[in-house]
Amino acid sequence: MINAYKRCVIVLLIIVALFMFWNSFRSSTMEVVIIQKVSKNEITIKNLGDRVRTIKVPIDISKLVEENKQYAISYDKRILDNYRINYISAQLP
Repeated sequence: MINAYKRCVIVLLIIVALFMFWNSFRSSTMEVVIIQKVSKNEITIKNLGDRVRTIKVPIDISKLVEENKQYAISYDKRILDNYRINYISAQLP
């Protein structure tokens, strides 16, 4: 009985350590972009240096943003994961 308890605790500690390791390799980016394509769960952007990226969005924002307009966005990238948007705001002219 004690061995099973110790095994469960060790497995739980390993899972927590792996999650902390995975979460530590996060890079955040904020940049001014032009939205090229908007779909239900992702957007395709082009930054001012002409780099194109596809970013996952948690909700459908197709009615909130317009294509070929400039926006300031912030997004994260974790190891073995896709780009995910944090926030987006319209750029003033």
